[in-house]
Parts: sequence; structure tokens; C-alpha cells
Amino acid sequence: MLYSDHEVVNGFVMDWCRWTPAKCNIHVWRMEMDRIPTRDALRKRNIIIEDSLCPLCRSEEENTEHIFTSCFIASTVWNGINSWCKIPSILAFSTRDLLDFHTVLSGSERKKEAVQGIIIISCWCLWRARNNVGFSNSPIKIENILSEVKALGFLWFSLRSKHKGIEWKDWCSFVNM
Repeated sequence: MLYSDHEVVNGFVMDWCRWTPAKCNIHVWRMEMDRIPTRDALRKRNIIIEDSLCPLCRSEEENTEHIFTSCFIASTVWNGINSWCKIPSILAFSTRDLLDFHTVLSGSERKKEAVQGIIIISCWCLWRARNNVGFSNSPIKIENILSEVKALGFLWFSLRSKHKGIEWKDWCSFVNM
């Protein structure tokens, strides 16, 4: 599926990442519009939810902003991404802050494109982890979320981006970006 770099739908501007799969781009687009089925969103649609706490941290009500920005698990994942990619701290107070982070980075176009996709993949992996806790009662392991982000990121970046020739060891140390 080919799409333009920027799209405006219902007043929301989405900066599509060309090397991540459509399912990941669509997920963050829905996330930006607050159209993913969090417990808060389901309750607003009159669906009975017994427990409205975030399944990841169990400390606050689950909504889109919490899951991707203020949840302890998400914050720890963002810290792991910062360390791995050798970038400044991702301080996100909204999903828009997350999705725009790559635009304020210094560095090459390749690095900005990689970080944009890594953030999108991280949101996808956080959502998958949330669903695994809720539906399969799987334990949360931050190192597993980060490993999944690295593995999927490498696979998709090396095969789908215009920047070819990256090797696994370079991806894992985030050099030559």
C-alpha cells in the first residue's frame, strides 16, 4: 500500500512512515484520533467494563494518553528507546508529542526516519503487550517489548525502507544512522 507522507483526515494530520506496515500506521492514526478500544473508550460507548484500570501498570484509568505516554510501562519503554537510539529523552505529554518527536531530532534523514518508525512500532508493541495481559494473562516484561521493537524494526527497516544495507549489529547499537 502506497500513501503520501502526510494525510489529513477529519482534521488530524498523520505523518505516515513508509517503511512500517500499514497496520502500524493505521494503529497510530487511530491512536491519535483516540479511536482505539481502551477501557475508557469502551465505557463511553456504554460497554460494561468491570475494571477500568490500565492492565499494564494497574495504577490509573486506562485511556489512550495514559497507555502511550504516562503509564509507567510506557515511560520505561521510552527510556529504553532513548538509550538504544542515543537520542534525547522522549518526553511525551500527548500522543501528538510522540508522533512528532522525530521532527525535532538532529541528525540525518535516515536517523529521523528510523526513529519515526521505531516510535510507531513501539506504540504497536505496547498495544500488543496490553492485549496479551488482558486476553492471555501474560506477564509484562519490558525487555520483551524492547526486543520486539528492535527485531520488528530491523526486519521492516532493512527490507522496506529506502535505506538499504544496515546490519543487525549496527541496528542494535544504532550506529551509522
